[in-house]
Amino acid sequence: MKEPQPKKPSSIRVALRYLWRRIVPPVSEKRRGEVQVQLRDDSSPDFDFFLLVLLSSVIATLGLLINSPATIIGAMLVAPLMSPIIGIGMGSIRGDDKMLRDATSSLLRGALLSILISFLLTLWNIYMPFIDLRSTVLPTEVMARTQPSPIDLAIALAGGLAAAFALAMPNISAALPGVAIATALMPPLCSVGIGLAFM
Repeated sequence: MKEPQPKKPSSIRVALRYLWRRIVPPVSEKRRGEVQVQLRDDSSPDFDFFLLVLLSSVIATLGLLINSPATIIGAMLVAPLMSPIIGIGMGSIRGDDKMLRDATSSLLRGALLSILISFLLTLWNIYMPFIDLRSTVLPTEVMARTQPSPIDLAIALAGGLAAAFALAMPNISAALPGVAIATALMPPLCSVGIGLAFM
């Protein structure tokens, strides 16, 4: 009995693979190692990470309360939550348990801290009002973040791909701030805290 011959790749498949390699240059082993080390450092829950979470939570909460899109964008740029999300992806793909644990811990603790900060800031403002808020109406910037849609999911997926590509290619790392704005988690998390404070 003859052994089955392995299938040869179709010419279309070979052409597509060649075209892909021409458009997207392969990443060197050295650069892969650098990205992994950078992600491991950025995903670990250290003092710098929590300080940036705290500061970006304060900026985002106050920006949401005063309905200031420019302030909210500033908070998105400061927020460090994108690195643990990419770290979770890298750790799960490579089977790196330590990176996966550290990144998941960073993300969960950072998210809880941001909700707590926004909750406390909003409560403080309710009882000692610096900003005039009516208890029956939430600011429009908060309400805009209470109804996610499939378009938001598409934005997040495209932003994740852009972040991975920008990290792998050091010559386009200037695109990372734009990715941080597109996929920012801080304003929605702070909206949760504000909503809890308003019951």
